[in-house]
Amino acid sequence: MESIVHVQGKVALVTGGAMGIGAACAAMLAAHGARVIVADIAEPEARAVVEQITRDGNACGIAAKFIRARDQRHE
Repeated sequence: MESIVHVQGKVALVTGGAMGIGAACAAMLAAHGARVIVADIAEPEARAVVEQITRDGNACGIAAKFIRARDQRHE
């Protein structure tokens, strides 16, 4: 079955990728050959998605934590 998704060798940044639709998108992109960066404010869950994608035998990138602007301190 030929894929209509042409992401082989591309890099995909999935925001909100720690759960739900975002996690499913990250898994689908990885299954089609993209290197995936899973980004979310829920870093442990994002790392779990990356680990699952890797266990499934697909290439994955890294999990990244987004920081809310109101959570940062400016000195």
